[in-house]
Amino acid sequence: MVLDFQQGIMEKLTNGTLEQLNMEDKFNFACGPECMGRCCQNITILLDPWDVEVMARHLDMPGQQFFTRYCATEPDRDSGWPLVWLASAAKGHCAFMLEDGRCSIYPARSRNCRTYPLGRAVRYHRDGDRCRKEERIFMVDRMQFCLGHTSQRVWTVQEWFDDTAAQDFYLMSDEYTELVDYAVRVLQCREWLSPKIIQMLMPFLFAPDMLRNKLNISEEQIEHREFHRRRMQAVKLILTDIASGFGYGPQAEVGVDAFTGSLMDRVRKVMLAGA
Repeated sequence: MVLDFQQGIMEKLTNGTLEQLNMEDKFNFACGPECMGRCCQNITILLDPWDVEVMARHLDMPGQQFFTRYCATEPDRDSGWPLVWLASAAKGHCAFMLEDGRCSIYPARSRNCRTYPLGRAVRYHRDGDRCRKEERIFMVDRMQFCLGHTSQRVWTVQEWFDDTAAQDFYLMSDEYTELVDYAVRVLQCREWLSPKIIQMLMPFLFAPDMLRNKLNISEEQIEHREFHRRRMQAVKLILTDIASGFGYGPQAEVGVDAFTGSLMDRVRKVMLAGA
């Protein structure tokens, strides 16, 4: 599971078996024509909602259409939370790889694609309603096929993040991973998350344009980044209510009925209010 992987990385960084990097640390790396595309095939490229949204908008394609055409998904075996990845890259060549190995959607490439060879692990510490984020940066294990580390091009971690716009993607990703952490650790979703509930959540997570149409919320009313933030808030509310119906989460003792009233009306109110 992704959360367990992050936890494992954190433990390695804490005990020193994996070296943590600071923003001023330097490393050599550059992609050259001789190895272009080697990392874009037979690899699992996990996606979060912002990755999917950015790529879909870059292609001027509805989110649901992009998801159906390019993504694969299945529930995580431990938590039941839906994991999403680029289907073509996992089975062969990435659908967006050109004949010369370059990326046809390079400006909109996913977070994991743009930040390699650096990795980032995040852990959330919760105290009641408070949530504190702990993040660590590290060098991903070198792949034999990757020639990037042989380059003479020197970067600091900060320079690499600035050049790849990584921090912007990290901020958006954190809104999602905090939601997943909340669902798994606070709401204990592994005990009640069903395929039916997942099916209901997918448009909220991966089809923002469909949600905009259903709620009648235009881009002029709420821009993309803010709409993403409010979507995560809305999903958090929905999951909290659903969990309470099964006896889990902070609302369990209150006895909130998750299925009273119009779900879309409640969500639209959250989306418009932004809180």
